[in-house]
Amino acid sequence: MTQSPIDIFIGYDDKLVYEGMASMLSSKPSYNVLGGARNGEDVFKRLKFELPKVVIVEVGVPTTANIEYLADLNVKYPHPKIMLISSICNNGYISKIMDTGIQSFILKSCNKEDFFNALSHLDDNKKYYCSTVTQMLLQEYHDMKDKDNGVLTQREIDVLRGLVNGNTNKEISIDLKINESTVKTHRKNLMNKVGAGNLFSLVRYACRNKLINPGMDSFCLGCPYRQ
Repeated sequence: MTQSPIDIFIGYDDKLVYEGMASMLSSKPSYNVLGGARNGEDVFKRLKFELPKVVIVEVGVPTTANIEYLADLNVKYPHPKIMLISSICNNGYISKIMDTGIQSFILKSCNKEDFFNALSHLDDNKKYYCSTVTQMLLQEYHDMKDKDNGVLTQREIDVLRGLVNGNTNKEISIDLKINESTVKTHRKNLMNKVGAGNLFSLVRYACRNKLINPGMDSFCLGCPYRQ
């Protein structure tokens, strides 16, 4: 007995990317593309009439509004499995995105194998996250444990080193490939954890705990903590 193809609906703003996905899916008899929508509002409208097994949606920057949209989508349409594709993967938002009920999350940088693996897992009622998302989830978990213990997370140390080197929040965000607002949050957490009232106090903390990067000798001349 031949198994019926999996009906898929695509909510994607980029027409060229949408057509590329639709073409890939149409080349396999196990998948059937019902159609697509360009934005969240149109996705909701179309799902009133379409009954797909999988809904593929795009989220660019994972803002609070986008997270609310994903949660609302999952509540109103619990039967289709939702697969999220995003170009940005931020530590602070991954857990929140997972809390919306998203069953699958892959990045635009993933390959075709990840794409079809995700669909195969969803068909088997299993969750699927690409390796980058999985690694960041693990990092979030360890960061939360360190935060609860009052220990600096690796990301906070990275931000601290950037501040010690005289980099601005924007420069640090570019170096670490995170949002500038995330850098500000890390900076605030650093201040609270080490009891620092200003940048100089943070520099002193970094020096005492040997977190100063090599090459800071001229900056540290005369410091009693200098080895």
